[in-house]
Amino acid sequence: MYLRGTEDELLYTPGEHNAVNDLLRSPLGVFILARCIMEVSGMPPGMTLAELNAAEGLARCLQALSTRKASSGCFDQLAPERLSELIVHSEIDLTPYWDGYQRQAEVLLASGAALRPFADHLLQAAGTATWFAELDRKRQEWMSSAGLAPDASSFHPDLRSYGAGITKPRRALWTSTSMGEGSSGWLHYVHWGEDRWESPYLRWRLEVLATARVYEVHGPQTWQALCLAYPAPSRLAYPVETPAAVIEPDWQGVTQDWDGIHLSVGGLLTAERVRWGRPGAQAHLYGWGVESTVWLRWVFGAVQRLPDGGERDESQGS
Repeated sequence: MYLRGTEDELLYTPGEHNAVNDLLRSPLGVFILARCIMEVSGMPPGMTLAELNAAEGLARCLQALSTRKASSGCFDQLAPERLSELIVHSEIDLTPYWDGYQRQAEVLLASGAALRPFADHLLQAAGTATWFAELDRKRQEWMSSAGLAPDASSFHPDLRSYGAGITKPRRALWTSTSMGEGSSGWLHYVHWGEDRWESPYLRWRLEVLATARVYEVHGPQTWQALCLAYPAPSRLAYPVETPAAVIEPDWQGVTQDWDGIHLSVGGLLTAERVRWGRPGAQAHLYGWGVESTVWLRWVFGAVQRLPDGGERDESQGS
């Protein structure tokens, strides 16, 4: 897959990014790495998760974690579902709307290199095997807070920019990939995330047609390539001074070539809140929340009702 810009400039080729490097260049990526280390080997002595909200406590925690030994298989106990839960909790705890976020982000990026051995092992673990995988067309899950099943007649997208720096269209159809029969990233998000729903959560599985054109976002490079190919002016979603122009996709333009945009788990962890590119053509992805696909057209075959998602054990929380 290729996207080309002005003067036939090559913007993206598969395999261009290095997943470990991208993870360590992302505040969210470093934070979830730290959370995974603590999940398998415990909090540093005398510390609590609440202390990570302050940059000083976060710095002490990361320094302590960097002294631990990374070993092959150290993350094997982390199942995909638990990793998905940790990602949702990490996004809540590392919110850019908090005044101290910038200092938190600086601390995380400064500590990334010291945690590199853990990043290598995390991305080799069985639970992360699909983090950078392309869309699974057989396992796309749609959720609703109402009782209406998804169908083509009720699909009316609004492809105007969402606004406020949130880089998605105002209204579209969103799916997330099922993990087993009982969970998905969206299910964890609506239970614990910023936009929580009341249970039960109504779920359907949508089969994506083989002819559907899906663009894959696995990192900041591929997100910027999409923005460069279909540019629209944007602005940061949180108060950071910037002299550089920031761009986001013109969603109406995107529909000329693509039916859906898939953000993988790896893409979320390496591109969310990361500004990428040269001044005047920088892109940042913000507001997607979980591994997901935004659908700009109805490109589905079979629609299957799934069991409702209900309340989860709060002891698994952050």
